[in-house]
Amino acid sequence: LRHNASESEIASAASGSSSSLPVDMVRGYQRMPYVDRARVLTALLVGTSQTEDVKGAAILGGCLSAIDASFSGFVQALSNKQVRPDDINAQEMACLCVEMYGGIARASEMCQPERIPQFLTPSLNPLSGLMTFYSQDLVICESLLRFFRDYAELFVPMLTREQCLALFSASAELLKGYSAHHCSSRVIKHCVKSSAQADLEEEQSYNDVLCALQLLIHLGTKDFIDVCTIEGAGQVESSQVTDVIFFGLQQILPLMTSGLLQFPTLCTQYFSLVGFMMDTYPEKVCTLPFDLFNALLESLLFGMSHADVFVSKSSLFGIGGLAREHLKTQVLAGHLSVHNGIFDNCARRLLQEVVFQGIIWDRLEPAGFALLPLAAVDVNKFASSVNEMSHQLGSVEKQERLKVAFQRLIQPDVIAKVASGGYEGRINRLKFKKAFEEFVREVHSFLVTK
Repeated sequence: LRHNASESEIASAASGSSSSLPVDMVRGYQRMPYVDRARVLTALLVGTSQTEDVKGAAILGGCLSAIDASFSGFVQALSNKQVRPDDINAQEMACLCVEMYGGIARASEMCQPERIPQFLTPSLNPLSGLMTFYSQDLVICESLLRFFRDYAELFVPMLTREQCLALFSASAELLKGYSAHHCSSRVIKHCVKSSAQADLEEEQSYNDVLCALQLLIHLGTKDFIDVCTIEGAGQVESSQVTDVIFFGLQQILPLMTSGLLQFPTLCTQYFSLVGFMMDTYPEKVCTLPFDLFNALLESLLFGMSHADVFVSKSSLFGIGGLAREHLKTQVLAGHLSVHNGIFDNCARRLLQEVVFQGIIWDRLEPAGFALLPLAAVDVNKFASSVNEMSHQLGSVEKQERLKVAFQRLIQPDVIAKVASGGYEGRINRLKFKKAFEEFVREVHSFLVTK
């Protein structure tokens, strides 16, 4: 029953129930926000889920059947062009249907919760298809993303292989439709007011982006769950999990500008996703098209000097992971043949924006272990970059002290081991960590940064 339902629709709903309801009661239900109706539905599903409760089973089945029938009729009307997507009644119906499906997805505490995936799986593709019609409507768009996020978070561990693949496919189509509109038309507007309340309100206007990031994070947990469980019917090949996450990441990356990364919650969730991908699948990151790879790399360079330690460490580990992966497999040779300054730029910015700054102390170890493979990629270019930076110091004495400090830190035998994929293990890490800390203390004793 839509908010804008007519009097005849209200009367029909009142008389159509198994026990006739007072019209005023139906009007009261009509006035309830869709979000509250979804909460009521969740409570009903959980409360009536006892299998031995015949009356409860009838209520549960009736709720699900009514929602399925209404949604199927609505989707068919849209597909047959019997209603226009921009019609106010169609928009209200879309809002209502998605919120009610969200209420179903949040009923994970019911008895025999596997009944929820059995009911929802056939509807996933039609639900993701709504993004084609309503990607410009942020209310419906966010509701769709929130539904898929909640369903993935609560039910991924119990899905069968077929149910997982259906969720992955629908999620990919959802994010594709979302990206097609928002990556080209979304404009970040900063409030003139600088109060904390204004900043919070502004960040909340990007909840749809946050839901998309969280959806990908929850989908990624399927790979971890399958690795940690014995072989069974619910397992999905690791490549299928990574493919959908990388596809989704490619859809979202154009949205993740430095402006959006200023928002703390969005920033943390984005680097949670990117940190997981860089740590687990660096070889897949390196095969992204250059525009997307460069956008990802720029976000890591932005994050390494971030005030949030989690963000900075995730970024530094990611940069180091890229360099180590290239040393092992030369996977970035194609990008480097056209853009040969990728690693030089990373090393220079790492030194200037992190190592030579006061912020280095809470990210000392990841900064050191990002610098080491960057230097090993091409030690001659790294030495040239150090010479260029030393010439900017002015004082000949400081120039020499900086060069000597680098020579002490970047030992040829260490670089050779790193370049060949070695220099791993706890003892070597402790040794380099100590050497890097001494290097930083030495450099900071004479190097004044602004």
